[in-house]
Amino acid sequence: MAQNQNPPASALPPGPDPALKRLERFVGTWKVTGRTLDAQEDNVSGRFSFEWLPGGFFLQQRTELDFAGYQVQGLEVIGYDPATDRFPSTVYSSMVGVRSPTSTTSRATR
Repeated sequence: MAQNQNPPASALPPGPDPALKRLERFVGTWKVTGRTLDAQEDNVSGRFSFEWLPGGFFLQQRTELDFAGYQVQGLEVIGYDPATDRFPSTVYSSMVGVRSPTSTTSRATR
């Protein structure tokens, strides 16, 4: 009969980098409004939702926006690079290829 033995701590895979805790403040759902730079009134609205992927190595952001009349959905996966102390991300958006204003001003509330 085999015995269950726990592997030594040195044999366990490493956990998420503690620097990822800096992103914890984003976790939750945020209502956003704003405007493109050429607009006189708000023409961007929607929500961002942030949650940790299993294991805690990556934070995902889901986006649903009305961006100046375009319905946009997106997914961003955010990680951590200890060599640069930065949080690189990859974004997948339904707005890819749509010509749009390059800058916006915005506000976010929980």
